[in-house]
Amino acid sequence: MTDVPGISLDRASGRSIDYGLWALTFSYVLSQFYRSYVAVISTQLIGDFHFTPQMFGWFSGAFFLVFAAAQIPVGFMFDRYGVRYPTAVLMSVGTLSAGIVSVTTDPRLAIIAQAGIGLGCAPVFMGLLNHVLRHGAGPRDVRSITTASAIGMSGGLLAAFPLSWATANFGWRPIMALSAMLMLLATLGVVFFVRRRDEKPSPDVPQSQPSAGAVITPARTSGLWTLMPVCLAMSVGGTFRTSWGGPYLADVFGFDVIARGNAMTVTSIAGIGASFCIPVLIRRWSPKQLSLCWQVTGVFAALVLAAMPQRSPVISIAAICLLLSVGCIHPLVMSQARAIIAPGKLGLGLGLLNSLVFLGVALASSIFGSIAEEARLTGVSNADLYSRLFVVTAVPLTVGALAYWFSPGRARR
Repeated sequence: MTDVPGISLDRASGRSIDYGLWALTFSYVLSQFYRSYVAVISTQLIGDFHFTPQMFGWFSGAFFLVFAAAQIPVGFMFDRYGVRYPTAVLMSVGTLSAGIVSVTTDPRLAIIAQAGIGLGCAPVFMGLLNHVLRHGAGPRDVRSITTASAIGMSGGLLAAFPLSWATANFGWRPIMALSAMLMLLATLGVVFFVRRRDEKPSPDVPQSQPSAGAVITPARTSGLWTLMPVCLAMSVGGTFRTSWGGPYLADVFGFDVIARGNAMTVTSIAGIGASFCIPVLIRRWSPKQLSLCWQVTGVFAALVLAAMPQRSPVISIAAICLLLSVGCIHPLVMSQARAIIAPGKLGLGLGLLNSLVFLGVALASSIFGSIAEEARLTGVSNADLYSRLFVVTAVPLTVGALAYWFSPGRARR
């Protein structure tokens, strides 16, 4: 019996250990860290780089803008070359960029390097999806994706209290240098353990059957539009975890770096908890039912924050937790898309949808920066400023939920 590269078989149990999946999951932990670290050390970054509010918006949005723009080209490369090499090459760029952020004092170079980190993280979750869903989207595949996604959320937890504590004691630059070294290790893991495009699974390794009816027909393809608005909106609320939540808690409630780290720790734990609930809940509810309920919850949270942005830090942090948790439906929506997209175009199709997810975050962060800049010039109070940001957040979530109502109800197996 021969093992597939990236997969070894435990002969006693007959179960496969997919080391490629674990390498991509570790990479996803780092990707989540890079998505989230700005919120905790925002004031340090603004002070060290002398960012204006608009420049901070560019910095925090650069990661997601480049991330979004890379999704379709990355998907094309996955379809053509497989997951291993495109992921490893782009993660190498991210490793170098994280190192640059840790040492530079030039604000413009910092923005460019932040964009480079976004490019390095761009193939990670897409690679995870393609690695698992290439052969189908059955219950086992969906559970694998949602579980890996839940583990990846621990990266956001690392970018909370541990980051704030380390920043207070050692400064943020050594932490970024350490993250660059971990990114290098993750890149090597992808190189050694993720299967090449031309390697076929061993007959001894259990595989999910391809989804029935996977060939695209005009009627089924038309359902893709129902997923596009929710992809654009699902992570917009998460912007308050990845970047704008830190300034919000500092400006409205006076939180220092430790308090912000504690608050972001709470939101990360809530996000991880929500992510680990999904593999359990999909045994009873369909992906569509779960996703729709979470979107409605996100709209409610955004409206609560818009109505009373300075009422209570406890209420605000709880609402930010709910906004962040909407992003947990990402793997569910992608598994629905798997039933629409032909296997040979899976990378490109998922790349299109994934690009909308991060385009939404990038646009939101940039728009928030412009609104904050205008508010500063016109003398708007901090509470009113963030109330406007929460209203802006509620709009795409509402539109996404309405469109998603018409999405395909159940993925074919």
